[in-house]
Amino acid sequence: MWIILGIALLIVIVWQWHTIRQLRQDLFNSGLNDKLTGLYHRHHLMALAESEINRAQRSNSKVSAMIVDLDYCAKINHQHGHQAGDLALQHVARAANESIRDFDLAGRFSGEEIVLILPNTDQHGACVVAERLRNKVKQSTVVLPDQQQLNISVTIGIATLHEETETIEDLLLAADTALQAAMKAGIDHIHLYQVEDENASPT
Repeated sequence: MWIILGIALLIVIVWQWHTIRQLRQDLFNSGLNDKLTGLYHRHHLMALAESEINRAQRSNSKVSAMIVDLDYCAKINHQHGHQAGDLALQHVARAANESIRDFDLAGRFSGEEIVLILPNTDQHGACVVAERLRNKVKQSTVVLPDQQQLNISVTIGIATLHEETETIEDLLLAADTALQAAMKAGIDHIHLYQVEDENASPT
């Protein structure tokens, strides 16, 4: 009896995994994803994130956001060419996907910035994800077309939803403020948004 139930549960898990994978592929093919990174486009990410904010406010749960910035992106492009910059960004995108859960959201926000939206995640949980991502980026090198190996790193700003009236724009503004504070400390840093960060001038 227990063996049969175990097999049935395994079949359900495999089916769910296959369904999620197929849905992601369908979304990619529908044009909602960035062709370079495979992550959501900015506008689609914002729409999904706004829904998560509304859901979290109704259920009184936490949502965290982080902005991940590729360190020295302009320098990489200048010294090694834009293809190297693209490979570095793809490397960060893969690390991001490997660091989050199936229901988390990941999108390309700007040229070298990736945004992650983490439902049901408080400040501590977001910091754990950020540290996992930061380490994954550094665990392996980016191999360029000439076989040269490039070490890269990321700097991350984190913010967590606190007020019922906050919007996704408010949350990302706080994450960006935290990112600017992290950059002040140098590359390869993580910073969690604090109210006093609002008084700091951007770098």
